[in-house]
Amino acid sequence: MATASRAALTVEVMEMLAGLDPRFWEIVEPPLPPHPIHAPVIPVGFRAAAVDGERLNPQPLPPGNGLLASVRDMAVSVADATIAASLAGRKPAEALREVGDDICPEPPKLPWPKKWPVPVQLRQHLVTDPNRVSPAVQATAALVFQSYAHRISDKNLSTAFGDLAERLLERALKTAGSAG
Repeated sequence: MATASRAALTVEVMEMLAGLDPRFWEIVEPPLPPHPIHAPVIPVGFRAAAVDGERLNPQPLPPGNGLLASVRDMAVSVADATIAASLAGRKPAEALREVGDDICPEPPKLPWPKKWPVPVQLRQHLVTDPNRVSPAVQATAALVFQSYAHRISDKNLSTAFGDLAERLLERALKTAGSAG
């Protein structure tokens, strides 16, 4: 488990808010994709039962919300790839260093991993409001990575995820502070 860093404390606050509004779990603890051996009707993950199957409204989301889901999905994919790389013998910190460099560029560069497809919404939002979008991408990814750090029992993986979360949160705060 990671130490009580700023990113870890932020996730704890989000978990408290999720107690009031279950939709926050979508950020703090992203739902896992269905495993091929599970029937599609069986909820995956223990949060599905905790909120009694309640998830975000299946209606189409407003355009601004698509970016949040894209960032969350990217961070989950990066975390899954890092876990797979760790199982294959690669050090988690090395696997995440490049991703961290890509998501923490100096503005106005695109805050996205080079090896992941860039969502259309990100490019659109960066054109209209780059000073708010970059920190939002970094902070959202930080929450997901810190959630992995908090929930994973492997010390090397937990530390690597926690360090990346802290780095992303620091960059988000610095970028947002310089913009304001």
